Amino acid sequence: MSGLAGIPISFVGDVNISNIDAAHTDLGAALRQGSAVLVDISGVTEVDLTFVQLIEAARQASDEAGHCFELRYPAAGAVLEVLQRGGFLDDEGSDRAKFWLQGPKQ
Repeated sequence: MSGLAGIPISFVGDVNISNIDAAHTDLGAALRQGSAVLVDISGVTEVDLTFVQLIEAARQASDEAGHCFELRYPAAGAVLEVLQRGGFLDDEGSDRAKFWLQGPKQ
């Protein structure tokens, strides 16, 4: 994807196991709209592993389908803390770490 093109979806506030169904529904709708999705997580203030797992599953499914799936901004704050605690960034050269830490491809 070039820059900031794609179907935008934003998550804000608390995104955790108590409301992950709504996040799943919203993300699924965005994925069905097109072959490129741009996810904004900059407004997420509280998060748990269910949200990280949801985004990871969508990233992997999009990749397998040949679709673009990118973050608008690199992970920060609460999301970055959960990624670090969960070991998602242990291999800094992995596609997963690049996805979470680099933001959209230019």
